[in-house]
Amino acid sequence: MTNVPDIYFLPEWGKSYEGKDGGELKIFEFENNIGHVFYQFLLRPIPIENGQTIYFDIITPYGFSGPVIISCEPNKREELVASFNAEFQKYCEKHNIVAEYIRFNPWLNNKSDFENVYNIKDNGSTVFIDLTVDDFFADEFSSNSRTQVRRARKNNVEIEYDFTGASIQEFHRLYNIMAKRQNINDYYLFTEEFLTDSFKRLKGKQFIISAKHEGKYVSASLFLHHGDYLHYHLTANDPEYFHLAANSLIVYEGCRWGKENGKKELHLGGILEHTYRFKRGFTKRETLEFKVGTKVRNEEIYNVLVDYKKRENEIRDISYFPLYRG
Repeated sequence: MTNVPDIYFLPEWGKSYEGKDGGELKIFEFENNIGHVFYQFLLRPIPIENGQTIYFDIITPYGFSGPVIISCEPNKREELVASFNAEFQKYCEKHNIVAEYIRFNPWLNNKSDFENVYNIKDNGSTVFIDLTVDDFFADEFSSNSRTQVRRARKNNVEIEYDFTGASIQEFHRLYNIMAKRQNINDYYLFTEEFLTDSFKRLKGKQFIISAKHEGKYVSASLFLHHGDYLHYHLTANDPEYFHLAANSLIVYEGCRWGKENGKKELHLGGILEHTYRFKRGFTKRETLEFKVGTKVRNEEIYNVLVDYKKRENEIRDISYFPLYRG
């Protein structure tokens, strides 16, 4: 088994999230005397008939991954990537793969190795807390965030750790309250069954930190971890209890757990308008750029599929990639 650098590259992660983008998990590994590239992706049948041949496209699993260099001889990364790309092109031709869509990993910055292969574009930014500092509470948290943590303690907010998924029902209840309030896209909704199953697939790789007040669950966050990295993956809150500042205490506890368990960074995820001030309050680090990569592997068939969709007047978003899914 290849030793991958982050949870989003683990095959068990890819298997857990196959259903999100409707594909089958595949792994392509390239190794030569220079180095080793690992790439896991979801292979999706394209729902357009074109003769007897079934064509496919690729998307990386939910989260942040893409092809990643596992090892490489000094000053040979560009050569390794060129060799990888040539072999992967052959793979795509053999398996009737038309196009790729990659969500690169911001903290590993693997997109920098593949800029000559893919068309790269911005897709927002993410933030992280540096856990290698002496005291994350003093060195990373803003004065306002420190105040919020102290406020939660004064409000007698209690913290509960769940490493088995026993509190999934409460987490899911809170998540649905938040999702309804913020009108979250269906893509970011998760069933209770899915979350329960994820604890089986990702055993030892995730846990929930919940905040309780007077015995009631008021806030909870699902954390992921592998290697040097800890992730604040999903969070859920009941807005009636925002005044308790429970979520700030959960972030603090996540940092404490990460520090005690040798993690170097806690990633808070993407910045949205309603989360910007909250997340930025826990770190003094610069934001990380979230990049996506696209590539057409079979130009002729890609154009045929796009032309078909245009004739049927079925393209609603001309900026979408691949365009035949727009």
